[in-house]
Amino acid sequence: MEKNKLSYIDNIPSKIDLVVEENERLHVEMASFYKLGEIQLNVDVKKNGSVEIGFADFSNESGTVRAKINLLEEGAKAMWNLASLAKNCEVKEFIPSVYHHAPHTTAFVKNYGISRDTSSLFFLGESSIFHGSVKSKTRQEAKIIVFDPKCKGKASPVLKISENDVEAGHGAAVGRLNENHLFYLMSRGLSREEAKRLITLGYLKPIENCFDNETVRLKIDQAIEGGI
Repeated sequence: MEKNKLSYIDNIPSKIDLVVEENERLHVEMASFYKLGEIQLNVDVKKNGSVEIGFADFSNESGTVRAKINLLEEGAKAMWNLASLAKNCEVKEFIPSVYHHAPHTTAFVKNYGISRDTSSLFFLGESSIFHGSVKSKTRQEAKIIVFDPKCKGKASPVLKISENDVEAGHGAAVGRLNENHLFYLMSRGLSREEAKRLITLGYLKPIENCFDNETVRLKIDQAIEGGI
């Protein structure tokens, strides 16, 4: 199966329409370090095609990102990976949705984020399995750490299932830094800020695995360090 790659680093168009052809593998890298704004991503996946999308958001402004992924034919697959950092008074909203239109389709949506200062971070979206899409699998994960008392985080994945013979699940969590983890690291000689930085790196750094370019990976490291 041939693998193709698309990269959108900083200059992300406001609307992107993609078609993954039969037996094609498409890897999409998206990273925003300055401007986020309004983004609409539409992806149609045909028979035995697969799309993997990695989105690293370390932008300095508010925005809304909507992704609509249609698994149109048997064997179509999709994976969405997101890491986002909201700070100051930014309001960021991510709405990745996957629609299973055919049997034996598979999707995994994973969102990780941190909200600090007075910012707001929202992970929404849905996974829908339509009637007739037997043996399909879908999974959503959405987790947000809120750093400060006045920041907001909301993780609200939705499942809409119209078929019995499927596998579907989701997990959502919003909470503060684990004080036990902080205490453990501080007992090893780290300051509270150093401990918070280390935990944040471990939480957001895995998004780097979605990027092949070493320069982009280094920029992600620097963005995480600079944002906490």
